[in-house]
Amino acid sequence: MRFFEFEDDPTDRFVIVIRNLIGRAASQKMPAKMNWQALNQLITKSGAEPVADYETFKAMYDANPALQTLVKNFNADGIELNVPGVADEPTGDGTKGPEDSQAAVDQAAASAAPAQLAQATATPQV
Repeated sequence: MRFFEFEDDPTDRFVIVIRNLIGRAASQKMPAKMNWQALNQLITKSGAEPVADYETFKAMYDANPALQTLVKNFNADGIELNVPGVADEPTGDGTKGPEDSQAAVDQAAASAAPAQLAQATATPQV
């Protein structure tokens, strides 16, 4: 069966566009958030029908389990896609993620190593 022989369902085209956006964001290791206007422009350029707004998208989201796995969050302002391999944004509570903690340990070890080497190689004065 050829691609153009599939039923021309606008929701399927929308899901394909969303998957492409997720793929691009994952390759750049960046979260994918956009407002409704930006999303509609991308959808229109791809040949699918625009989502228009929050209410229309909510109806599509509720009716399509595939779409539910692709979308992390959405509200009246826009949509956030579920990009694998991208950490959540910092919560602003002052805690550090594992990368920040490891960087701090590496920095402390790097600054302590020269001092320890200098002490170990120093000859005692008699």
